[in-house]
Amino acid sequence: MNNLQLFAEGEGDGSGAGNGNEDGAGAGSGDSGNEMSFDDFLGQAENRAEFDRRVQKAVNTAVTKAQEKWQALTDDKLSEAEKLAKMTKEEKAEYKTRKLEKELADLKRQNSLSEMSKTARKMLADEEINIPDEILAHLVSESAEDTKTAVEAFTKMYKDAVQAAVKDALKGNAPKGGSGGKGAVTKEQILAVSNPIERQRLIAENIALFQ
Repeated sequence: MNNLQLFAEGEGDGSGAGNGNEDGAGAGSGDSGNEMSFDDFLGQAENRAEFDRRVQKAVNTAVTKAQEKWQALTDDKLSEAEKLAKMTKEEKAEYKTRKLEKELADLKRQNSLSEMSKTARKMLADEEINIPDEILAHLVSESAEDTKTAVEAFTKMYKDAVQAAVKDALKGNAPKGGSGGKGAVTKEQILAVSNPIERQRLIAENIALFQ
């Protein structure tokens, strides 16, 4: 087994002597270095310290490079070409695949919302309700079930609001919404309401603001 030489060239010496007789016989002797296993080598304090230092340096370098590459790939300020220039061949292929998958997912989402909008519009039309697209957008989602639930809830609130307005008119009371009075709510305030149910109720009660 060869001597373990990790950090520096080892040095060794040997000597030999031989005597020959008339029959050509001779004898020789020499010294060779002691064989050392890797574990024995690391068992020496100075070797262990140097080994650990080099390993840690390699790890730190790898981590730093990985962080720099990640920051570069996620930096919106970098152009597509600059991002690709920092990638390996395999990373470029993976990046392009992920980008294509995202574009397909976005396209599917847009198509789904478009179809749900048509469905919601038809449901409202069947109830003789016509609302602007900006209101419809608050009722539509990618889920057919959620869209159906939202449209049905809005339809009920809309009809309740209309009936309440008719009753108020018959009683000679001023309409609640869109009158410009002190307690009137604006279109912008309604759309800013975060609770979807409350927002739909306000829209239904103040539908005149959106027509």
